[in-house]
Amino acid sequence: MSPRLAVITGATSGIGAAYADAFARQGYHLLLTGRREQELTRLAERLKKECDIEVTVQTGDLSYRNDLQALVDTISQLPNLDALVNNAGYAEDGRLGEIEWEKHRALLDVHVTATTQLSHAGIPHLLQSKGILINVASVASWLPTTQSVLYGPTKAYVRSFTESVGLAYRQDGLKALALCPGFTITDFHSRMGIDPDTFYKDKGFTRAWTAQQVVSQSFKDLEKGRLVSVQGWNYKLLVFLMRHLPTSWMHAALARSSSTRFTENNP
Repeated sequence: MSPRLAVITGATSGIGAAYADAFARQGYHLLLTGRREQELTRLAERLKKECDIEVTVQTGDLSYRNDLQALVDTISQLPNLDALVNNAGYAEDGRLGEIEWEKHRALLDVHVTATTQLSHAGIPHLLQSKGILINVASVASWLPTTQSVLYGPTKAYVRSFTESVGLAYRQDGLKALALCPGFTITDFHSRMGIDPDTFYKDKGFTRAWTAQQVVSQSFKDLEKGRLVSVQGWNYKLLVFLMRHLPTSWMHAALARSSSTRFTENNP
């Protein structure tokens, strides 16, 4: 019997690194991908030493067609695959016409094309192993992100796509989950110029949770057969309100707010 294997994109830090740690401690061997080779290699070496597993690193930028195809080819040629985590993602601030098309194209390719194509490549293996497919969306997938125009819409695609795939293959044993975190303590925001010491709150409605808490909740939700995972009472309440209050109320509130901006201009 082959050792279990998990492939994780965007594994360099944050939620991706937390998934790498969690799967490693469950005895999975790992294939980790990301853009920052030094950090990725450092994580791989630590997990190999601490968990006595095999870890392979494949660096690349999923907005580059050749890098994406190289990872698709790698996954297609694996002898087995037990878990795939599509975590790679980022935000690009600005209204539609304020951002050059090439940046829009890159974000679409990372969030939409890569998530879809890598899931497609992994499905045959995952069906054979009755494995796990986790695609990282966001609480913002229920919001019009007016000041980061493609973030909310592309994360909405990831969530809806994952629900569709999960329902389509549930009877075949696939365990699919759309992870929808709210503010999470990672380097996501600091790499965009935000001071984490002032941005993240430790209580209240905008409380941020750790990547480890988000990942831990996702495994609990997988065990319960859920298709969507949201960490924290505050974000569960926010999602409930967004799904049940009149849409016109949300639109009115967002029209008066710049809270959907992700970078240092965020008040």
